[in-house]
Amino acid sequence: MNPPAAPEPPNPALAELIELLGQDDVRELVRLYLTEFDTLIRRLASGPREVQHRTAHSLKSSSRQLGLLELSRLMAALEVRLNDPAGRLAPEDLVMVTAEFERTAPALRTFAARR
Repeated sequence: MNPPAAPEPPNPALAELIELLGQDDVRELVRLYLTEFDTLIRRLASGPREVQHRTAHSLKSSSRQLGLLELSRLMAALEVRLNDPAGRLAPEDLVMVTAEFERTAPALRTFAARR
């Protein structure tokens, strides 16, 4: 009996990463992203503006690399706002970011869980 075929990645960006890094390494990256997201959101919610800015930048970049383009777009807007010394986050910003993460996370979790 043949082993089951490897599952398709949930988006084209992950498919490209698999070509470069291999499926196991990409799954590990996705697991790390999923694990660290809550910590980064807490930092975004409560850190000083400079920490919030760095966190928004990190989440923008990592989200884009994993093909989460809408989440990356949201983080880019927050990054621009936080680059201004008077820039602040509103509670609604965190609600939107978290909602977009939760919308996309199930497919990432499924992909990361498969061996």
